[in-house]
Amino acid sequence: MPNDANDTHGAPTVVRLTDQTTLFLVDYHIWSGRKKLRAEDLQIGTALPPDELISLGSKKLCNPDALRVFHRNKKRVERELLAVGTRFLGGYTVPNTVAVQVQAKADAITAETRTAAEAFLADYDRHIDAWCAAYPAWETAIRNAVDPVEIVRGQFRFRVRALQIETASMIGEDTLAEDLAEVGETIFSEVEQMARGLERAFLGKDALSRRALGTFRRVYDKLNALSFVDYRIDPVVRSIRGWLKRLPDTGPIEGGVFLEGWALMRLVSDASAMARHGEGVLGLDALMPGADSARPEAPCPQAEDADDAATAKGSAPADIPEPATEFDDLFEDAMTVRREDAASQTEDTPPPIAEGIEAEAPDNPVQPSEPEPATAQDFWF
Repeated sequence: MPNDANDTHGAPTVVRLTDQTTLFLVDYHIWSGRKKLRAEDLQIGTALPPDELISLGSKKLCNPDALRVFHRNKKRVERELLAVGTRFLGGYTVPNTVAVQVQAKADAITAETRTAAEAFLADYDRHIDAWCAAYPAWETAIRNAVDPVEIVRGQFRFRVRALQIETASMIGEDTLAEDLAEVGETIFSEVEQMARGLERAFLGKDALSRRALGTFRRVYDKLNALSFVDYRIDPVVRSIRGWLKRLPDTGPIEGGVFLEGWALMRLVSDASAMARHGEGVLGLDALMPGADSARPEAPCPQAEDADDAATAKGSAPADIPEPATEFDDLFEDAMTVRREDAASQTEDTPPPIAEGIEAEAPDNPVQPSEPEPATAQDFWF
């Protein structure tokens, strides 16, 4: 949709979603530490190789623990991108307003990962020797598959690329239109996964611990940063913002604000509910404890009061950011892998939100940490 501003020729200026976002591609190539299991390998020992040594038709050439840091750091980069962005075209699209900060965080993790790779390569022979010592009956099979260290070095690559998204100018149609139309649904689905486990903070309780507020704040920050992407996001943002500003400064959260938090928990835990709330056909009262699921959906308020609007423009409190543990749910591998293989790539990753609630938040007023962005009608999709 055109903006009110005009260009030098008097024609309306068209601002596209792709002009307002940066596409980040995470290019982390990690040496697998494996080689194909061959028939002759099975003739070397007198018994079948142990499960710790072989898996899915391949044999491990070193301890998988030595490679976990690389997989863990890749997830760290992806968490940073998902905190304020969303999946798009095989990467992560992030608002330009935060792209520089996100790139700086990704670069820091990438530099750390490259240092870890150099340390691993410096000890490459020692890793192989230790693995052979752990499985002496299979040492020949292991060493026959080992590549020189320089070959292994070429299997490591760590970089994060920031790109501008655009359909080629010589193409007559907008080939991105279909992808852009799906971005809002993707954002709601990602938030739904972020909110998994919030229900545990409410069920069987009449007060909400402040420890549960970290997830609400991260959900708010993500939706607030991306609210210009889809007109349905902004009403959800305003509902969360209004509740956060009504919370007591200290102590448990109970009474009316607890019940409203319950409704918000059900809202952000359901992608379709967020979409309907954003369309104005699902009100928070329909999500309150004890609300009849068959009742007609109430209209959703579309305007904030003056006090909320003024507070939204204020600055965020300076507090310590909490770790984004719930993002683990967004990186589940679709492929079926054996239990020990999954553990070798995901161990040391903080537990998902469903397994525990965040660390205690500081006893100060909880407010949104980002200013309100432009709304959907300022952009052409």
